[in-house]
Amino acid sequence: MTSSPKSESRRRRHDDHYKDKDKDRKRGRDRSRSRSPRDSRRDRDRDRSRRNDRSDKHRDKYSSRDERSAPKEEEKRRKSPSPKKEEDSVLRLQEKLHSKQVLAEAQAKIQEKLKAMGKIDVTPVLPEAPTHKSLRPEEASAYVGLTMNKTEQRLQELKNRIKGTGLPLLSNLNIPTQVPEKKPEIELVKEQPEVVKEPEPEEDEELLVDPRLQMKRPTKGRRSTFKFAQAGEYQKIANVQRNTARLHLLQSEIETVAKQTGISSAVKLALVTPDIDQGSSKYLPSIEWWDEYLLKNKNYSAMPSKDLPPEQRYPETITNLIEHPIQLKAPDEPSQPPILKVYLTKKERKKLRRQNRRELLKEQMEKVRLGLAPPPEPKVKISNLMKVLGSDAIQDPTKMEAHVREQMANRLKKHLKANADRKLTDEQRSEKKKRKIFEDTSLAVHVAIYRVKSLVNPSKKFKVETNAKQLTMTGCVLLYKDINVIIVEGGPKQQKFYKNLMMNRLKWHEEVVGQKKPKKQEEEDEDDDIPKEMNECHIIWEGIVKSQAFNDFKIHTVQSPKQARELLEKHGVGHYWDHAYSASMLLTDDADA
Repeated sequence: MTSSPKSESRRRRHDDHYKDKDKDRKRGRDRSRSRSPRDSRRDRDRDRSRRNDRSDKHRDKYSSRDERSAPKEEEKRRKSPSPKKEEDSVLRLQEKLHSKQVLAEAQAKIQEKLKAMGKIDVTPVLPEAPTHKSLRPEEASAYVGLTMNKTEQRLQELKNRIKGTGLPLLSNLNIPTQVPEKKPEIELVKEQPEVVKEPEPEEDEELLVDPRLQMKRPTKGRRSTFKFAQAGEYQKIANVQRNTARLHLLQSEIETVAKQTGISSAVKLALVTPDIDQGSSKYLPSIEWWDEYLLKNKNYSAMPSKDLPPEQRYPETITNLIEHPIQLKAPDEPSQPPILKVYLTKKERKKLRRQNRRELLKEQMEKVRLGLAPPPEPKVKISNLMKVLGSDAIQDPTKMEAHVREQMANRLKKHLKANADRKLTDEQRSEKKKRKIFEDTSLAVHVAIYRVKSLVNPSKKFKVETNAKQLTMTGCVLLYKDINVIIVEGGPKQQKFYKNLMMNRLKWHEEVVGQKKPKKQEEEDEDDDIPKEMNECHIIWEGIVKSQAFNDFKIHTVQSPKQARELLEKHGVGHYWDHAYSASMLLTDDADA
C-alpha cells in the first residue's frame, strides 16, 4: 500500500520537528558546558520567571470566573453570618462603647474640678460638629443592647432604694413596668472613608494665659542729672592718699632696718614654720619615747633628783648588762652582692685575638686537607702581582691587572657587607641607650632639690625639662617669682649627670634675672651703669628616699606659696616646699646683707 502525499508530508514535518529539538538540546548542552556558572544561573532564573508568568495567566483565566460568582456568595454570607462571629463582634462593640463613655465621664469630672479650683483658665472645649454617620446592623444592635442594660441597672438601683425607705413598691404604683423600646432609625449605607474636616479658627477664641507669669513693662532709663559734691569731700580723699603714702614710706624704712638687724629672716622663718603649742601637738610630744621607758611616766615631773647616783636614780631600768643590737641591712643594699666586671689590659686583649685567629686558621687548613672545602684563592694585590702570578702576568698583564682589581673590589665589598650586618638598627640603638641610662630604683630613690632665681629663658627651661625626660627621671618644676624649685628623682648615675648639667654646664651667672634672651654687645655696653641682678642656681637638698613620689616630669606655674605646697602635698612631699622656701628666704637675706 502506498501512503498519500499528505501523510508523507505530515511525517516529514514530524521528523524535522524532533530533529530540530535534538539539535537544540545538544546545542544547549554544549553551551552549558562552555558557559560560566553565572550565565547558567541567569538562564535558570529566566526559565523560572517564564514558568511563573504562565501559571499567573492560567490563574487569571480561572479567577475571572470566580469573580463573577463572588458577589452572589458574599450576599449569601452576609444574609447568613455565623452565630459565634456575630456574638464576638457585638461584645467587642459593647466594650468599646463602654470605654468611650467612661473616658468622657472622667474628662467631665476633671474639667469640673479645675473650674472649682480656679487656678488655671480653662477654655471651654467646643463640641465637634455632628457628622452624619451610618451604623452597621451589628453596631446598632450592640448599642441598643448596651442602653437597655444601663436602664435595667438604673431601675434595679431605684427599686433597692425604695425598699430601704419603706415606700410602696412599684407593683402598687401605676407605673408601666415595660418601657416601649424605640428602635433607632438605621440606614444601611456602604461604608465610606471618613473625611475629617479641620475646625476653622474662630476670631473670639480665648487665649491660654498662665496667671503666675508676670510680665514687666519696659521702663524708661533715668536721665543723667548733676551730682553736687559736698564741701571738703575731695580734701578728705587727698588726705587719705597722703596718709597711705606716708605709711608705705615708713614700712620701707622699717624693712631696711629689719634686714640690717636680721629680724626679717627670723620673721620669715616664723611664717614658714607651723604654729604649734608646746606639749599639745604631735610634733612636740610631752615626753620623748626613750625617756618614757626610763621614767615609767608620761611627763618629766617624775624625774628623780640629780644628787643621787645613777644606780639609785633608775634601779629598775639601768643595769650592769650590755646590750649588743642586731646589725640590720641598709634599705638600699641589694639581696645579692653585685658581680664586678673584669677588664683586660690592652696586651692581654691582643694575645687573646692572636690565639683565636690561629685556631680558626687551623680549622680551615684541616678542612682543605681532608677535601671538605676548596683551597682559598691567593690574596693578590697590585704590589705582589708579579710574585703570585709570575709568567701569567708577563703574558697578558692587562688581563691580570683587571683580575686583581676585581678581586680587591670583591674583598672590599665583603668587608663592608660584614660591617653593615654587624651594625645595630635604630630600634636596637635606642634600646641600648635606654639600657645604659636605666637604673633600678626599687630599693631606694635618690632625690635632689634645686632652687633657681629665674627660669624665664626658654632655652634653659627646655634643657632642664628635656634632660630630665631623656634620663627617665621623675619630678616637677614649680615656677613662682624668684623661687623656682626643681625636684628630680632617679638613680645615682642619673643624679650625677643632672647635677653636672645644673651646676656646671648651664651658665646661670651669665644671665640677668627676668631676661628672656641674651642681649647684644652694644646694648650691654649701654646698660653697664644700671645695677643688675644675676641669676643663680643652688642645690637645696639631696638624699635617698624609699619610693618615688612622681610618675613623670612636669612644669607647674603657681600663684602663691600655699598653692605650691598643696600641689606637692597631693604627692605626699609637702615638706620639700617648706625646706626650699625657708632656705631661699635665708639665701635672699644673706645676699641683701
